[in-house]
Amino acid sequence: RVLQLMNLTDSRLAQAGNEKLELAMLSFFEQFRKIYIGDQVQKSSKLYRRLSEVLGLNDETMVLSVFIGKIITNLKYWGRCEPITSKTLQLLNDLSIGYPFPKSSRCSNLRVREDVRKLVKLSAVQFMLNNHTSEHFSFLGINNQSNLTDMRCRTTFYTALGRLLMVDLG
Repeated sequence: RVLQLMNLTDSRLAQAGNEKLELAMLSFFEQFRKIYIGDQVQKSSKLYRRLSEVLGLNDETMVLSVFIGKIITNLKYWGRCEPITSKTLQLLNDLSIGYPFPKSSRCSNLRVREDVRKLVKLSAVQFMLNNHTSEHFSFLGINNQSNLTDMRCRTTFYTALGRLLMVDLG
């Protein structure tokens, strides 16, 4: 239902948006990522079957594509709203690091890179890597009164993009 609501609210963002609703959706994405995305999740779980039935999201890659689409939408429309921009960029940063592993897991960095490769292959991620300017993402705009928060947002954005860019380089 949250993903359906997101589609509705995103289609109306050009006219108006609701900051609290956007922050709630970002919290949902954060929890969803922790629970349902990664190697430890059963791909045959009821959740993925239901997502396939209702929304046509057949696998984790399609769900990641929805996440990245939401990130791009938020950065485009909410670039001047610091709470949403920061939380959106934190989600992007978390995705670029890789999926969470249990503390007892002995996964190497190579394994994490394999998981993040799914992200790099998405066309939306390629769009971000190729179009990282203020024309597409307003929070990157240079102004005379840049504050510390703006600089932190830019740093988080470029750190995440840098990680994604370096995946294929090893």
